[in-house]
Amino acid sequence: MLMFTFELQRRSDEHGWGLLSLAAHPGLAATALLQNGQRLGGNGKAGWIETFSSWLPSVLAQSASDGALPTLYAATSPDAVKAGYYGPAGFMELKGPVGEATVAPRARDQAVAAKLWAVSERLTGVHWAAAPVMTERSFA
Repeated sequence: MLMFTFELQRRSDEHGWGLLSLAAHPGLAATALLQNGQRLGGNGKAGWIETFSSWLPSVLAQSASDGALPTLYAATSPDAVKAGYYGPAGFMELKGPVGEATVAPRARDQAVAAKLWAVSERLTGVHWAAAPVMTERSFA
């Protein structure tokens, strides 16, 4: 997803689309998502991830509402930057105040990102380079 975020920003800048492409992650938010979702083992039984995640939030997690803050920051902050990636700035980016999140070097591989973009266009049939630029007048 980060590769797509960065590639979308590169293409927006190149074609003058005027987009601000950003990404965010919640860190470890105390939700019951893993416990109540589809079991990862595929056999209907809780695997080690689900079991581990059932007690981990009490130790390392932040609230679900705090987990939503990086996304809200990316969507609304005038300080958010092009191709920014935001998440909790605390221990291992699991919880804490919103800050810039760590980007793995492989997520910045422009050649692979270009291939991802090409595959996405082929699979969806949508070619963004030909898309019209949307302006505030487009919605009036």
